[in-house]
Order: sequence, then structure tokens, then C-alpha cells
Amino acid sequence: MTKPYRTFHSHVSHNPECDILEEMQDQYSYITYGVYVSGPRKGEEFMEYYSGDNYVLPPEGQTRPGYRSYSRCYSVDRIPKTWRQAWEALRTVYLSEYLLVSNMV
Repeated sequence: MTKPYRTFHSHVSHNPECDILEEMQDQYSYITYGVYVSGPRKGEEFMEYYSGDNYVLPPEGQTRPGYRSYSRCYSVDRIPKTWRQAWEALRTVYLSEYLLVSNMV
């Protein structure tokens, strides 16, 4: 896997209240930068962490290694130090590359 591998989920086609930008951290886990774009939490940012079989598909041609699935959602003030720098970088990417596109829809 070549890092960074990112996927953008617009509020138009994914969750009507949120824009979410996800980035693989390794072949079995990823984090997201999320922001509420409508509703009572509009403007709130968050981070999600996902790992394991339920969330990350194995590379093509490989079988699942049997990793336990794990997910957590963090408010900005609760993001673990381990992920803070990666989340900030993902936030910067969202603000510079996706925010305008998201607002045009």
C-alpha cells in the first residue's frame, strides 16, 4: 500500500450531516477527519479510528488475517496524541482540497 490512500465521503452521498475524509494508516487501520456540515452539531469536527476485519478489506488476492475489529469516535479535545498529527494533516487536506467542492454541491 502506498501511503496516503484517502477516500472522501461527501454529505451528499454518504451521511447527510457530515463530510468525512478517511486515510489508511497501515493495511489494517484508518482514521478519519469528519465535520458536521448541517444539523444541530454543524461545524463540530471529530476523528474516527477503525481497524480490523469488519472495517478494512484485505488486499486483493489475500485472505483476512483475523484481526479483531475496533472503532472509536473522538471529539477534537479527546483525540489521542498517537493520532493527533495525522488527524491535523488530514484536516488540512480536507480544508484545502475538499471543502470548496463539498460546499458547491
